[in-house]
Amino acid sequence: MGRNKDKKAGAKDAKAGKKDGAKDAKAGKQDDAKDAKADKKDGAKAGKRDGVRASKAGKKEARRARKRDREGVDPAALIAEARADAFTDEAPERAFAHFRPLAERVPAAGLPVFTGQPLLMRANARAALDAIEPHLPAAVSALRDPRLKEVFELPALVMALDFSAARVPVATLSAGEIDKMLAEGAPWRELMLSYLEVASHPLLGLLPRERVAAVRAGSGKLDKARDFVALPGLFAEFSGALAEKHPFPADKLDLLATLGGALVQQVRPGNAAAAVPKRTEESILRDRIAALVAERYDHLQVLATVALGKRKADELLPALRAAVALGSNGAAEAPDEAPESAPAEALEGAPAETTDG
Repeated sequence: MGRNKDKKAGAKDAKAGKKDGAKDAKAGKQDDAKDAKADKKDGAKAGKRDGVRASKAGKKEARRARKRDREGVDPAALIAEARADAFTDEAPERAFAHFRPLAERVPAAGLPVFTGQPLLMRANARAALDAIEPHLPAAVSALRDPRLKEVFELPALVMALDFSAARVPVATLSAGEIDKMLAEGAPWRELMLSYLEVASHPLLGLLPRERVAAVRAGSGKLDKARDFVALPGLFAEFSGALAEKHPFPADKLDLLATLGGALVQQVRPGNAAAAVPKRTEESILRDRIAALVAERYDHLQVLATVALGKRKADELLPALRAAVALGSNGAAEAPDEAPESAPAEALEGAPAETTDG
């Protein structure tokens, strides 16, 4: 009987030992799995860190390589190459045909309606290109992608804009829109008139008093619209006497001239206002080309800023839509005549006419 008890006890101990061994094996397996998971996680983190470091190092080396490449290239050669590649034909119809596919890729959502004067913009773009020319090598040396070709194409692109604008039926404005435009320009009209009345006083004599009085005279919507055009004209005509003596920014002078130019085509004595048509495909294409012009002129300003600093660049370059372009000596210049070409076929549409009063 004692042997049976011993046998049972041995079997029980063996079973317990087997159970404990299984538990130990399971625990060991779990520990191994945890260790493997931790090692995998640590390895992934280390790999990610190494990947980030390698990426940064690669980018840094790429920048160094680009710098070495650029240092080995003569800026004058890059400028000459870009100038040779640029489309510079300023015949409006050919320029329009060339730039149209590019313009059609410009998103139409939120596109501003163009109300400027392309020929003035062309004169300003030419003046800006002439002014930046001596400073291009410095800008090219500092920029990774100076986009010279696009900048050199500006005058031709503006002539494409001029052709495109001629294809758009003349927009008509409601009486409410005309009143809104008059209200927008009215404060600047009054400020500029008041300033010019002081500047034309005999004790100062910066410009003829009777010229200012002629602008002040009259009343009604049409007269005010004409004042919007006349006032920037006076500042341009007497720019030498008024230079650095008045507080009006170029963009506000341009705003008044733009409003006036649109209004004098719309306001006629004794006639009613016409309804506003829907925006046409031709007008959307015009606005797309205008967006391209603005983008490229912005980059021209970047070139000047990189080469000279912002303050000097602002002094050197005229505003794209300023009412008068500045020559290299700072004197006002009239915009050039447009190159001759076949006229665009204007679509039907007549200007709105609203009652002056």
